[in-house]
Amino acid sequence: MFERLNKSDINLGVSCEVCPSWSLYPLHSPTPFCDLIKHSKGGLERCIASDRRANQIVRETKRPLIYECHAGLIDGIIPVILDDEVIAQFCLGQFLSEPPTEENFQRIWEKIKDLGLPYEEMREAYLKLTFVPMRYVEAIAEGIFEAHRELLSSLSHFLSPIKRKLSDVDEKLWIVQQERLLRHISEQERELISLFYWASGESIRNYWSKWVEKELQSFDKFPWETKSRIWGVITSLLSHLRVFQASSRINLLEFYSHYAAMVKRCERSEEMRETLSWIMNDLLAIRGEPKYRASIVERAKDYIHKNYGEEKLGLQEVARALRLSPYYLAHLFKSSEGKSVGEYIKEIRIARAKELLETSELSIIDIALEVGYSDPGYFSRLFRKATGYSPARYRRLRKI
Repeated sequence: MFERLNKSDINLGVSCEVCPSWSLYPLHSPTPFCDLIKHSKGGLERCIASDRRANQIVRETKRPLIYECHAGLIDGIIPVILDDEVIAQFCLGQFLSEPPTEENFQRIWEKIKDLGLPYEEMREAYLKLTFVPMRYVEAIAEGIFEAHRELLSSLSHFLSPIKRKLSDVDEKLWIVQQERLLRHISEQERELISLFYWASGESIRNYWSKWVEKELQSFDKFPWETKSRIWGVITSLLSHLRVFQASSRINLLEFYSHYAAMVKRCERSEEMRETLSWIMNDLLAIRGEPKYRASIVERAKDYIHKNYGEEKLGLQEVARALRLSPYYLAHLFKSSEGKSVGEYIKEIRIARAKELLETSELSIIDIALEVGYSDPGYFSRLFRKATGYSPARYRRLRKI
């Protein structure tokens, strides 16, 4: 099977080292494009750092991961798991998720141009890279992983007598638990992924909410086991989102790390419920990009305009109002507006303060309170930094 894959357009390597280094790459020679990067000053370090992050995610989630490397190429890691430990991994990689075009090369060039690479040589190497549809890559990755899980399930019957001798766990119960866990995760992934391809956002939310409530029934008693099951489904959804968000340029690897931290921090079922609601709304928003990108940003701006006078208004509050994670909203807002949510709030507040200074007789203290600052001194410092004048000086100049 692996020989046939290596003769196709997808590079497949095997590594027995789960701490990434050179062995993380396919065993045969890398593509000329990657070879040029690795031999540039600082290029190899970036390659290893990119794969180290991906490898850490795979070791924590014990799930396949298809991701975009630092240079914009697609790589993948499929873990080999024994006794709930990652002991080796299959590595896919060094191909394009979109056809090689001049426009796409310019996007990739922006990621690597600071490495001092020869432009024409890199362009020529890029145009020789292989384009492989993400559905094909994901099918191979899932196929290898499912085959590995089936083998593990079969081996569990063989290993159960040993398990019994080493502990007091009942053999039949151990086998049933292992088989139920494998089937449970697989069924949820298949159903949710299927819904993501054809169902409405409302249908997906309803299914997700029911499933989350069912999972959270065991959260207080078995928090880590519950987190593991939930995270397995989230990682699968993130991997399949590449089919929908190829044009949005979102680095899903960063989202893996952020969502993993969010899930890990949850200590109560209420926290987990809210976090999973945020994550699902993020995923649905990513699925709909770029169609709904402008709508989300406009809703955020509208909320800020209506609530800028609230002292605690910030990224967290705006994200909560839109039912998105702060991380995703921050990414979306910055990429659309060229500034952070916090910077936008400050701009709106200063603009409103300037208007009040010009048209009203309110005191500086009252104006500060009106635009969301309880500390007049802090407001004055911000105003001076933004305009070059103190609020009092600005009022005098404008009223002359």
